[in-house]
Amino acid sequence: MGRQRWGIRVAFLLLGMAALATTAAAVALHWTRLGRLSGTTGPQPAVAALAAHPTDPDVIYAGTWLTTAEAALIYRSADGGQTWQPAARGLPTDLPANGGVNDLVMHPADPDVLYVALQRRGVWRSDDGGASWVNVNDGALAPNENVVALAIDPASPHTIYALSDDGLNVLDNNGAWKAMNRGLPTPARTVYNDIALDPTDPGTAYIATNPDGLYRTTNGGRLWRSKNDQLPGRTLNVQGVTVTATGELFISMRGVGLLRSGNDGQTWSSSQTGITFTNTLFGTVSAPLFDPADPQVALAYNSDGVFRSSDGGATWARFGDGLSVTAVVTSLSFAPARQGVALVGTAVSGVWATAEDEPDPPNPPARRLFMPMIRN
Repeated sequence: MGRQRWGIRVAFLLLGMAALATTAAAVALHWTRLGRLSGTTGPQPAVAALAAHPTDPDVIYAGTWLTTAEAALIYRSADGGQTWQPAARGLPTDLPANGGVNDLVMHPADPDVLYVALQRRGVWRSDDGGASWVNVNDGALAPNENVVALAIDPASPHTIYALSDDGLNVLDNNGAWKAMNRGLPTPARTVYNDIALDPTDPGTAYIATNPDGLYRTTNGGRLWRSKNDQLPGRTLNVQGVTVTATGELFISMRGVGLLRSGNDGQTWSSSQTGITFTNTLFGTVSAPLFDPADPQVALAYNSDGVFRSSDGGATWARFGDGLSVTAVVTSLSFAPARQGVALVGTAVSGVWATAEDEPDPPNPPARRLFMPMIRN
């Protein structure tokens, strides 16, 4: 997302000089629709996950649900989203309608390596930028494992965290999955919703659950502890979790909304001023996504639309300029190689991106001359 830039230049010239004032127009951000994922008319596949190349501004991936007859599980664009091609060779073809991708992540050290979590089909990997995929369940994950979220350890990029309906499995450097559920509630009584790693503290991660709240590990998942002592609300339905580049913790809690903590969850404060809940249950909102190029800029969404913060998540404003009223947002991403550009995936209208609209500056005021008085 680009920040507003204001420029004001005023010059005064008196007693025979010209007076001139100009005002540069503010940069306005708006959404613009990218090319169609599939077909030429009609609804597009629901976009469940987005991933943008860290250095190539033209490469974007979209993971979808099979909500249309011609949908592919993965699409790839090589021209910044103007056109898309299916990139799902090797992925299973027997998923039921309205099933599909739950998460999609890119290897931080090798952007040609991607991992996708499929609804009730486990984890799959591509080593060639989505041209082909192989299953990496390796016997540890069940063939019908419903993996809901993925995370890659930034300090050890070969370590993959896969959160499923049955708990957490971690793929280590030796290429073997290990169950790491000690201290977590049993799957029979909880729903696992989300996982986030702390980029400032290797080995520290958080898991969001319902109705058992938030859990934290400081040793790479070997032991988890509840972090619910200070959470408000009657039910601990934590839907999403985010850890910022500086280690600040955000959670989305149904019935409560966005909370933030600067001390690893010891205390919490509300952080949702400006977010509305007109078309959704109160407190239902995604965990925020922060711009890697500007830690003060963040996006979040719910059924009311997209919200943008320019003060680190403290306050929010509705950000829907240019976005179709039928564009129900289902996923968010930033494009690291395109500074200030954010992406949203939608339920039926494909992928949209932010753009800057700089209108022509207004014409300068008429030149006024101040003639000196001539005295005899």
